[in-house]
Amino acid sequence: MQSNKILCSVATRGRYTTTLPLVLMAIANQTASPDKLVIFDDNDNPEDMRENPIYQHIFQILDYKKIAWEWLFADKKGQHHIHQKANEMGYEWVWRVDDDAIPEANVLEQLCSYIDTTVGAIGGSILTLPHIFNTSKSTGKIKDIDSEPNIQWGNINVTKEVEHLHCSFLYRAGIHDYNLGLSRVAHREETLFTYGIYQKGYKVLTVPNAITWHLKAEGGIRSETKQEMYAHDEVIFRNIVGLSNSTIVVLNSGFGDHIVFSHVLPEISNPVVFTCYPEIVQGRSIAEAQALFGDIDQWNIYKKMAGWNWKGSLEDAYRKLYL
Repeated sequence: MQSNKILCSVATRGRYTTTLPLVLMAIANQTASPDKLVIFDDNDNPEDMRENPIYQHIFQILDYKKIAWEWLFADKKGQHHIHQKANEMGYEWVWRVDDDAIPEANVLEQLCSYIDTTVGAIGGSILTLPHIFNTSKSTGKIKDIDSEPNIQWGNINVTKEVEHLHCSFLYRAGIHDYNLGLSRVAHREETLFTYGIYQKGYKVLTVPNAITWHLKAEGGIRSETKQEMYAHDEVIFRNIVGLSNSTIVVLNSGFGDHIVFSHVLPEISNPVVFTCYPEIVQGRSIAEAQALFGDIDQWNIYKKMAGWNWKGSLEDAYRKLYL
């Protein structure tokens, strides 16, 4: 892990001249600054905003406040791909801020005050006027997602342990992957991601006195209107949540890898296995896993070992991934 601790990541599309400048100024004016700000530009027709006089002032302010910043052009695949890049940039924590979400000046400092070794993600209120919900009875549990307003849609008065977060939040990087099998609209991406952090055994918290104002407007990273994209993503979400009481195991790897994994399988709680070699490790097909979950790269043991800079055995790497 590099010495830098907190990356602020902003994914943007279609909001050069509306809310994005407000977001960047709000980040610049935080009482606790991130170590670096990266703006990921996912616009269909990107522009060089260094030529824009308003942005010139914003960049000068960031420089004056010694906030390192970078503007990167994204791959037009959707914000989940952007967030995964931020997730892998080597920082301990990532503060993801939407390009229409204006954090009050104390938000990052307040979120950081809840950091400890047991915590995986921290979020405050995300308020969209004029619709402020009473969320005092919201549980934040995944089983209640269809029957209650998201807890972040109202004023949060007490700290609560929940199972998923919405929109903008601070999270511990590198412990769970974004699902890259979702469509470009990336419906449910942050729910799946933070629920994955919760399933890894970390606390997911909603906390008071950390208000972000959601200036919901036209444009944005989810500008696509094709309903089939939302339907596609919803199916993936339901499939993953439907197996929340099981350990999903995807062995898209070689014959020898299956033999090694077979030594670990008895230790795994309630496994649902997808396998290339059912004669070694019984299970369902890899094609079915791809159809159910969209992206199976998050279970790629060699990618994980590279990300962990793993020095131990393959067998112990499987234990780290699944236990």
